[in-house]
Amino acid sequence: MLRLITLVAAVLFAYSATAKSVLITGSNRGLGLEFVTQYAAMGWDVIATSRSPEDDDDLQALATAHRNITIEQLDVTDLDGITALAEKYRSTPIDVLINNAGMFGDRPRQTWGALDRDLFQQVMDVNVFAPLKISEAFAPHVAASGTKKIAVISSTAGSIASVRNPPGAPYYAISKAAVNMAMRGAAMRLKKQGISVAIFMPGAVDTRMLREAVGLTQEEAEAATDYDYKRFQPLTTEESISQMISTLNALSLDQSGDFLNYDGRTIPW
Repeated sequence: MLRLITLVAAVLFAYSATAKSVLITGSNRGLGLEFVTQYAAMGWDVIATSRSPEDDDDLQALATAHRNITIEQLDVTDLDGITALAEKYRSTPIDVLINNAGMFGDRPRQTWGALDRDLFQQVMDVNVFAPLKISEAFAPHVAASGTKKIAVISSTAGSIASVRNPPGAPYYAISKAAVNMAMRGAAMRLKKQGISVAIFMPGAVDTRMLREAVGLTQEEAEAATDYDYKRFQPLTTEESISQMISTLNALSLDQSGDFLNYDGRTIPW
């Protein structure tokens, strides 16, 4: 019996020593939830953060089904919360950090002629400063890992070279252009630590945010099932995330800070 216990302990130790880990922000729905799903299925230790996990039924159910998922409460605009979470995991190497949390912002409040400064600050805080600050806080954890990857979810709305018409949601577009520059700079700083940074365009994915982007209210977006998607040719979350994970796995230091499509193609700045 003692020999069996020793053997089990050795196996568990070997697993804990070799299992890779990923931290994902905004894990309660959409792309974030699918990142959690796929990494958990791959056997990774997943730290899934959410602003209000107590009412995230899908995430809670997923964590119940997979013992390798740990849910942590985190409002990405809460600087003390970011610091506390980084300290909690101070001794934990994090192979991949995925800055997924983001917001679109109420469309009428970012319309020309009715620009709302408070909303602008909120969108910038969530979409730009939060991923920059979280990357700073967790860079030591990533550097201590074997994989050393950071990703941020951006958008073609942030590609200045691609703009042909005034953005329908200018705050969102401005924030994505800004986070591209923020993470490009972070990539340059972190390269000497062997950390690669991916700035991802996830594609037009069938999520609530895309439905908001085509002009639906939040209530309409949650209820919509048959609106016009022909010009987007939307991907499923499964397709987008599986290809982003594959692209991230293959990402080299030479590509660090590049603006990449989910399938690895370079997007113009």
